[in-house]
Amino acid sequence: NNVGARSCLTSSTARDLLRTLPRVSLANLKPNPGSRKLERRPRGRRRGERQRGTRPRLGFEGGQTPFYIRIPKYGFNEGHSFRRQYQPLSLNRLQYLIDLGRVDPTQPIDLTQLVNGRGVTIQPYKRDYGVQLVEEVNLIISERSFLIFFYKGTLSSPHPLPP
Repeated sequence: NNVGARSCLTSSTARDLLRTLPRVSLANLKPNPGSRKLERRPRGRRRGERQRGTRPRLGFEGGQTPFYIRIPKYGFNEGHSFRRQYQPLSLNRLQYLIDLGRVDPTQPIDLTQLVNGRGVTIQPYKRDYGVQLVEEVNLIISERSFLIFFYKGTLSSPHPLPP
């Protein structure tokens, strides 16, 4: 209700108030928030190494003999360039060659007859030394199968068994 009343602030109290209020100076100026982009500062263990590329090479263990040199070599593939290789030949393929007339069944079937009949390709510079017969054979012996079933085992066959 003191709408028309004069403020009771005297000049001395105004001066005291101005002395105690914070003043604008170069020491307390700062820019508006968001107006300046923050400086990029690397932190942590690897600080400037990514920028300067001063990391040691991969596998370097600080002068200690590294793991891949400390472990001895072992010849898993020793002599791989001298191993003989044999081309696989299934009995179905051999029967196919006989049916086409490329292989004569009355003569003994040897490597020269298979190569001349274009049944296999032998390349001596690739260490091909012959032919390996490959075929799946399914044998079921009655006594063995009885023992397998007796000990709760199972038998499997790729083709259905006759009754």
